[in-house]
Amino acid sequence: MDPAPQDPQKQATGSPWSFRIATIEGIPIRLHITFLLFLTYIAFVGQNRGGLIWPLFVIAVFACVLLHELGHALAAKKYDVHTRDITLYPIGGIAMLEGRPTAKQELVIAIAGPLVNVVIAVALGVGLYFSKGTISISSELKEATFLPTLFMANVTLALFNLIPAFPMDGGRVLRSILALNMPEVKATQIAAFVGQSLAIVLFVYALFSGQVVLALVAFFVFLGAGQELAGSVTRSLLEGHKASDAMQSRFRTIESGATMEMAAEMLLAGSQYHFPVTVGDEIVGTLSRTGIAQGLSQGGPSAYVAGYMQRGIKTTDPDVPLERIAEAVTDKEDPSPVLVMEEGRLIGIITQDNLSEFIMLENARRSSGRPASA
Repeated sequence: MDPAPQDPQKQATGSPWSFRIATIEGIPIRLHITFLLFLTYIAFVGQNRGGLIWPLFVIAVFACVLLHELGHALAAKKYDVHTRDITLYPIGGIAMLEGRPTAKQELVIAIAGPLVNVVIAVALGVGLYFSKGTISISSELKEATFLPTLFMANVTLALFNLIPAFPMDGGRVLRSILALNMPEVKATQIAAFVGQSLAIVLFVYALFSGQVVLALVAFFVFLGAGQELAGSVTRSLLEGHKASDAMQSRFRTIESGATMEMAAEMLLAGSQYHFPVTVGDEIVGTLSRTGIAQGLSQGGPSAYVAGYMQRGIKTTDPDVPLERIAEAVTDKEDPSPVLVMEEGRLIGIITQDNLSEFIMLENARRSSGRPASA
């Protein structure tokens, strides 16, 4: 699978169905719960087909997938593009990148993953050659065919990921090459069209040949291409704008010593869903409508805001590029709003709702042919 830049419209990290299993080079490695279910299934089926050899093989393949994703992450690190996390799924892995690399950088980052599989395959091939092993495809997995099969798995991973279709690496390779000579959105449109066309052909073939798994792969490739295009369009709408363009400039704050009843009244009195929490002139946290509901339910109307606010705040300057703000606002592990500060004074709030409204309106402006706001 490919490295996935964060989509500003989505909460892009730390699926609630995944958990951290390790941290490598400062990058959290997460395992999706479906992978454990898949491994359990393989172990159950493998009882009659070689005992533990199948689960061990699956673990070995996913170790190669992890190395593949680390290849993306370390290549991105070279360009100061941070990898938020890597999540392993039954269908592969996804390295979640923060920030947008240039076309040349994306080309290097995208190729790095398949290159890791090529290196692993070469290493296994050389080892098999000198040990007089045979590289062949066998339907029966056993100790003698373990390494040759792992060799073929890495060759397959490298070739499969170079198919020019999102969400495979090949889709990003194609997009990055096109983007060297045209705008990113146009390059993404062409790459997405190629990917979805291949997906349709693959899906039709899978249906006529009765290959259910292949049909599912084609379906996800089609969806992945569409999502990548949507993300690219969103990024183009944010490009050239700054935090002050999307912030909510009319807002109310609430004291940490206020009661949940007072917070509920403020919530109902307007359309503001996130409130900066203050102690005197200092901002100490934020209170969301979810926090208000939780406070009323657990603590009652007389409970204090301080007990249910989210401590810690995310702040920014009004001139910071909006695309960078979008990454902070859509952080699933910290969904609190971004507070826009100027000379130590709070002048605005940016929430996911603000961001979505800005994207919607900016898209409408451009669709009408009118100049974009700036």
